[in-house]
Amino acid sequence: MSNIWDKIYERDASFFGDNPSDFAVSCYGTMKDRTKTILELGCGQGRDSLFFASKGIKVMALDYSRFAIEQLSKLAKQTGLPIEASVYDTTKPLPFNDNEFDAVYSHMLFSMKFSQEQLKFIFKEIRRVLRNDGFHFFSVRNHNDKFYGKGIRVDDETYDINGFQIRFFTIQEIENLSEGFKIFEIKEDYEEPVTLYLVASTKC
Repeated sequence: MSNIWDKIYERDASFFGDNPSDFAVSCYGTMKDRTKTILELGCGQGRDSLFFASKGIKVMALDYSRFAIEQLSKLAKQTGLPIEASVYDTTKPLPFNDNEFDAVYSHMLFSMKFSQEQLKFIFKEIRRVLRNDGFHFFSVRNHNDKFYGKGIRVDDETYDINGFQIRFFTIQEIENLSEGFKIFEIKEDYEEPVTLYLVASTKC
C-alpha cells in the first residue's frame, strides 16, 4: 500500500487538495477550547495537520509514506507552523508517552488494509497516548459507500478496488473497537466520492 501512495504523492503534491477536510474543521470546532496538542495518524500530505497547526495547536503527524512526510515537513518549515512529521507504521507501538496528547485524529486511515487484531491494537495505543477525557476523532468508509462490495473480496469487510484494499465499517464494528472510549457522535457524511462515518469520542 505504501508504494501506491508514494507514487500518488510523488506525482501530485496536493492529491487531496490544499484546503482542510470538512471533517477537520468540524473536529476543531469541537476541541478548540481543550486542545493544545494533537496526534494525526495517516496524515498524508498534511492538509489537516497544517490546518490544526494554523490554529496554534502543536501537531505530531505520522504517515507510512516517505513522500508524504517529506512534502509536509517542507511545508511546515516554509510556514513555520508547529508540526513534527515522521514516517511511521501505525501497527507498531506508538513512540509516545502515556497521556501525551489532548486529541488523536485520523481521516479514513482505518479504512486501509488492517486486520481486526491490528485495529484493536491501534485503538489500544491511541487510548494509551491520550490524556484522560482526550478526544479521539476518526472517519471510516461504510456500507452505504457506492464502492462497498465492488472489486475483489479480501475478507468480510475488505475489498481490493483497483489495487487499493479498502475496509468498510458498520456502526457495530466502530462501537466494538471503541472499548475504553465514550462515543458522543457518529454521523454519516459524503465526501466525493466516498460515504463515511464521522466518529467523535473521548477517552474514559
